[in-house]
Amino acid sequence: MKAKGAFTLIELLVVIAIIAILAAILFPVFAQAKNAAKKSADLSNVKQISLAVLMYTNDNDDLFPRGYYPNPSAPSYWFTWREASAPYVKNGQNQYLAGVPFMKGGIWRSPNEPADAYNGYGASESLMPPETHWMNPGVFVSSRGPSQLEKISRTVMVSTIGINPDWNAGAAGGIETLLWTYCDWSWPIVWLPDGAARYEGDNRASEGKIGWKLIRYRYNESANIGWADGHVSSLKKGSLHWCRHLYTPGFSSVGGQNDDWLWQPGNACYGMD
Repeated sequence: MKAKGAFTLIELLVVIAIIAILAAILFPVFAQAKNAAKKSADLSNVKQISLAVLMYTNDNDDLFPRGYYPNPSAPSYWFTWREASAPYVKNGQNQYLAGVPFMKGGIWRSPNEPADAYNGYGASESLMPPETHWMNPGVFVSSRGPSQLEKISRTVMVSTIGINPDWNAGAAGGIETLLWTYCDWSWPIVWLPDGAARYEGDNRASEGKIGWKLIRYRYNESANIGWADGHVSSLKKGSLHWCRHLYTPGFSSVGGQNDDWLWQPGNACYGMD
């Protein structure tokens, strides 16, 4: 019986071409599946963190934890809302810097944040402010609680934030909620496209905004949001709006500042409940 000959060059090239085509088709699918899995893990993290914060409020007179608490012995380090709510989930590593505990790893790490970073989740500074704000250090900022919110299911509470490359970490408190961060200072107000730059390695956006304290869209131009009523959802970049989702009527993270007038006829938030 005559033995079968080897593959011809044409046949080999055809097989290689087919494999290359299949790889070109499948590799993006694998990448999308991997990113989708990370997004699901991130959503789970945000959900657990949000529930931990709300459990904290149940045990503390219906008040959110502060964004961070001053530490006279180590002024550069803070005990933050993360450490205050962490006992309710018991997940992650309680480590120490200059004797101050901080949460790292576990649910406190967003799957797509830079490899050696920490504090990649932030809390709204309108809900969890520090005692005083750097723009108005002489004015005490009062605490805030869920029962004080008028639109609890549409108020941002927790999400991923940018990583400050100088600190290798996010902001101590969390998501900046000042009006000036989300507009261009003109009148009538012109809103920036979703606030400012949200990119690791870009400590300040081209407009001079503090981009590392703003929501970071790490998952196909979307971010998972934990809302103040405890539910979570994904928000596409461009759909977040200061009037609808960040400002809480009668309250400012700065203290002594009330921007409710923006909802009056002829102003930037008029018609947005």
